[in-house]
Amino acid sequence: MILISGGTGLIGGHLLLLLAKEKEPVRAIYRSKDKLVNVEALFAAHGNSNFDKIEWVKADLLDVPSLEKAFQGVTKVYHCAGLISFDPKAYKKLRKVNIDGTANLVNICIAYKIQKLAYISSIAVFGDNATHKEIDENSYWNPEAENDVYAIAKYGAEMEVWRATQEGVPVVIVNPGIVLGEGFEDSPSSAIFKHVGQGISYYPPGSSGFVDVKDVGRAIHILMESSIYNERYILVGELLKYKTLLTLIAEELGSNTPTRKLRKWQLQMLWRLDAIRSIVFRQNRLLSRNSAESLWSSSQYSSKKIIKQLDFEFTDISSTIKRVCKTINLK
Repeated sequence: MILISGGTGLIGGHLLLLLAKEKEPVRAIYRSKDKLVNVEALFAAHGNSNFDKIEWVKADLLDVPSLEKAFQGVTKVYHCAGLISFDPKAYKKLRKVNIDGTANLVNICIAYKIQKLAYISSIAVFGDNATHKEIDENSYWNPEAENDVYAIAKYGAEMEVWRATQEGVPVVIVNPGIVLGEGFEDSPSSAIFKHVGQGISYYPPGSSGFVDVKDVGRAIHILMESSIYNERYILVGELLKYKTLLTLIAEELGSNTPTRKLRKWQLQMLWRLDAIRSIVFRQNRLLSRNSAESLWSSSQYSSKKIIKQLDFEFTDISSTIKRVCKTINLK
């Protein structure tokens, strides 16, 4: 049996779309029943009638007894669950969920002698000041750099996953870029599309790596079923300027295209104002200093490894944008 953590999230939900078509039984963890509605809607939107084939189990990464129940009869595990936040005030929670939660899952994988563990990580683990100009799988974490809280938490989670390899559990890790995909209104992907659809004038000058959510699911599934183990793969379909990405989305949604570049001093001012706002109104940060700096920088990521080893083909991001835009409700 296959077990998926984070099945009610963007990546996990799309992975379930893929796995539910397979013959092997699938079990997915959920924390809140109302989140299942999003997954069911995703299946319906794709004309996939296999939602009822999934066995849903209520469990939490931080509740070991509930996790142990979810692992009964499981042979393969896809670990997609995790907290996403760049707010420095969320650091303790990020560590708790992403590192401690992953440690719990890894411990049970070891105890139950799981055949293989696949982990969805992030390009964030390489940091904004990685050790190679072109970031590939040989690049490594720079502890001397001022890394953001999300990157620190994901790096710590990866260390827990690699620990499983020392205890005899085969592991594969993927490091996706910024994931774009439909469904899940509370996902960062939906937030980008909705924000652009409401009309924007400014664009940040930097660039990053982007990937279709369906490519992430397809890649991790291929790796799980392959003989490959104890390897990592960067998943970046395209390197794009933020201006290019935002313009493509705006044109597809029929909204204003951004024409004014944010200057570095403006970004520096914005994150400081956001810090003041969060203190005065006791709200979460929307823009940290690290996030502002990443919008200015242009990191180069390489997916040559998975392309070469698996002859993997990524979806053109313009096609992804067109597909996702058809699902966006701006009302």
